[in-house]
Amino acid sequence: MNSPSSGMGPSRDRAAPIILRLLPHVHHPPARVLVPDGREGFEARALDARGYRVTAMGDAPTAPGIAVLSGSFLDATGGPYDLVCDAGWFAQLGARDQGRYVAAAARVLRPGGLLFGAFPADIAGAGGLIAQIASHFDVARLEPSGAAGGWFEAVFVRR
Repeated sequence: MNSPSSGMGPSRDRAAPIILRLLPHVHHPPARVLVPDGREGFEARALDARGYRVTAMGDAPTAPGIAVLSGSFLDATGGPYDLVCDAGWFAQLGARDQGRYVAAAARVLRPGGLLFGAFPADIAGAGGLIAQIASHFDVARLEPSGAAGGWFEAVFVRR
C-alpha cells in the first residue's frame, strides 16, 4: 500500500497532501491541534505556518512555537484540543492499539473536536476505526483519496 503522504511511496519532504486538502473541512486557525506522531514534523510545521496552535508528540523536529509532548499518543491525556491530525499513524497500529488510539483521541478532544487525516481503506473492517469509533465519534467526511490509492480522507466529530 502506498503511503498516505505522497501516493508514491514512503519518502517525502513536505506535509501529506491529504492533510492539506482536509484543512477547509476542519476548524480554522487558531484552533488547537495535536499531531500524534510527528515523525518528520512536516504536518506540525505546516499547520503552525497556517496559524494553528500546534502540539506535536514524539521526537519530530519542530519549529519554534510548537509545543512538544513526550510519550505515546495512546496514553495521552490533557487538552482539550480542537483537532487531532493523523497522517497515517493509525494505520501502523494493531487492532488492540487502534482501540486505544480511538480512546486517546476522545480523551484529548473537546466535544465537537475533530479527528482528521489519512486512514487506510480497510478501516471499515471489524477491527478497524469505523467499528471502534462509533462509541465516541460521528463520521463527518469519509472519501477515497484519489492521490493515494488505498487511503481515505476522513473527518470524525467527537461527541
